[in-house]
Amino acid sequence: MSTVLLILVALGFLSIVVEDMVHIDKAKTTLFFGSLAWLLYFIAPPAHLSHHVLMERLDENLLDIATLWLFLMAAMTFVAYLSGKGIIDSIVNRLLPTRISERKLMLLTGLFAFLFSSLADNITATLVCIAVLMNLKLPAEKLLRYVVLVVFSVNAGGTALITGDVTTLMIFLADKVE
Repeated sequence: MSTVLLILVALGFLSIVVEDMVHIDKAKTTLFFGSLAWLLYFIAPPAHLSHHVLMERLDENLLDIATLWLFLMAAMTFVAYLSGKGIIDSIVNRLLPTRISERKLMLLTGLFAFLFSSLADNITATLVCIAVLMNLKLPAEKLLRYVVLVVFSVNAGGTALITGDVTTLMIFLADKVE
């Protein structure tokens, strides 16, 4: 059974890699392979595990997934609210002049993402920064460069600043690093 589960994991990763070629969303394939793995795990559980232990493991796994889903929905709702109320547009229009050099824009974007990541979690900071960038109507190639800059800046800010992001603080509080 372990071999079958490992093959399912490999197929799941492969389906994510070939997402653009087969045009099947990675969320669908991940959900499918994850559900299939749990189904097979219940049909043929390891001999040493009781039904009660299997249910506890499933409950724990579902709780992790539900927690992550609720967190992502809250972050996305927050960004959608800011965008819907025009707050992001007004920030862009007030803080950025009509003409700005690319160097200054990169510096402002990176600095904002770095500092904002200490006030919000990484996902929310990244979503807000990308929403700001989308309002600038940049060409796709430049937008991709700025998105990469945002991701690196947000992650660096989350670990570098004293307030840190939630994940970094949790790692330190759990004594995973000194």
